Amino acid sequence: MKKRQKIPTKTELLQLQKLYKTDERIGERLGGVPAYLVAYWRRKKNIPKYSLPKFSEKEVRDLWERYGDDEKSGLELGISKAAFYNWRRRYGIKEKPAFLKLEQLELNFPGSKLPVQASSLYGQRCMVQKILARVADVEKVEIGEEIEFEPDLVTCSGESARVIDLFKERGTEYVWNPNKIVLTLNNGCVHDGHSGAAGNRVVREFARRQGIKMFYDVGEGFCHQLIVEKGHVRPGQFALGTSEQMSSFGCVSAMAAPIDDTVMAGLWATGKHAITVPETIRITVSGRRYRGAYATDIALSIIQQLGEDAATGKVIEYAGSTISQMSIGERLALSSLSCATGALAAICTYDATTRRFLTGRTITRYQPILPDKDAEYKDLYQTNIEQLVPQIASWGNGRKIRPVAELEETAVQQVILGSATAGRFEDLRVAAEILKSKQVHEDCRLIILPGSRRVYLEALKKGLIRVFLEAGAIVMHPGACLQQLAGDRFVAKDERCLTTVGLPAPTSATGTTGATGANQADGPEIFTVSPATAAASALNGVITDPTRFVR
Repeated sequence: MKKRQKIPTKTELLQLQKLYKTDERIGERLGGVPAYLVAYWRRKKNIPKYSLPKFSEKEVRDLWERYGDDEKSGLELGISKAAFYNWRRRYGIKEKPAFLKLEQLELNFPGSKLPVQASSLYGQRCMVQKILARVADVEKVEIGEEIEFEPDLVTCSGESARVIDLFKERGTEYVWNPNKIVLTLNNGCVHDGHSGAAGNRVVREFARRQGIKMFYDVGEGFCHQLIVEKGHVRPGQFALGTSEQMSSFGCVSAMAAPIDDTVMAGLWATGKHAITVPETIRITVSGRRYRGAYATDIALSIIQQLGEDAATGKVIEYAGSTISQMSIGERLALSSLSCATGALAAICTYDATTRRFLTGRTITRYQPILPDKDAEYKDLYQTNIEQLVPQIASWGNGRKIRPVAELEETAVQQVILGSATAGRFEDLRVAAEILKSKQVHEDCRLIILPGSRRVYLEALKKGLIRVFLEAGAIVMHPGACLQQLAGDRFVAKDERCLTTVGLPAPTSATGTTGATGANQADGPEIFTVSPATAAASALNGVITDPTRFVR
């Protein structure tokens, strides 16, 4: 006897409609259910038929005249390149624009700063102003204006136990919204006032009591990787967290800023946070990448060009042909490393790559936010990366960024490859291609840190983990504590360590890994490099330019 088809609930039907739009496609997803039956279920549950967006001929023609490109025009309307093309054909708009508009120009001046007057090319409101106006539920915000708002997401990792203690001291029993809080645990990290295991237990019990569903225990992965990978943060949203590398979420066109533990505890209780609308600088990156240069190298080059003060307290908005060709993983590395400039946040412009990445990762509808065509920026920078070679950056107050070739043949005792900054499958694949059928140098330790359990499983399935183990590397579980790996338990004070972990912000004395004494007299020398440079250096036991190892 054929099993009777289970009728989906109203919530399930609404979610399916968001994803698949028509009754026919919903029926296919449910296993061949006829479209008329899906329509019947909709009517019984008072769900109207999905209506596709309508755009006038004037809207379509104006955008086509402005951009002359289906993808850019579609982004303005929040639709795909193919969808805009169909609308254009529907209205018989086939000819290319007769005149080239300024929005279609892309100039290639390496490392140049453009005059602020050029802001008239891009619009009146930048992405930050639009995002903050949305979360504050106001029509418009001005630079320097102080606003109060409810964030879309807040997150804690190694600091969670301390934040919980501060929250309890306030006398508040329950958090303001458990569906907007993400908690992650790293194995072995010492929480303030708790040993690692005791602190983790405090966090587990708190998450269970408060009903926090977005809780990821030891071994699931690093906070920033998990939140992006699982679609918890979406374009146009504003997130707050206790990590200094909150700028990572800019890879999916979201804004995220760091706050301290005390502020986070108050936010859990009230759900409100105040911020002064920051200024924005726009960096346009163009040019074809040189062999051996990766997102980390691009980020380090930008940090060096901006210097210490250009982006302090501001938001960086990335755009340009190079950014549009980057994967979300590469954008995450770029956004994450941007905190080393002192920037409050970094945002990559929304495009088709962002849309494709989020498809299937979230069932919640989101509204992409793009800057106005005449947005006003504090500064405009333009850089060309065609001649960029692999870069290396030292930690500490004497931070220096230079080409890897300048430090070649310098001995290295430990290499950490992975983490939230560079622990995705694509990063591990680059390293595996260099290490395949070879051995890590006998005087060097190579530690691999997959960014998440999902990345680990994919690397295991594709044979990357086997390559690392056969090469003599140590493969740790996802989310392993960087505080220990870069600390004195693993690296002696007179040793040298390369890592793909992001540079600490200028105001931080220790950095993301929590390695006290980094690049000081009483601590090891630590350098940030790309995954390719890390793998090539581990292979030779000395700092090595990876150019000759990659295709």
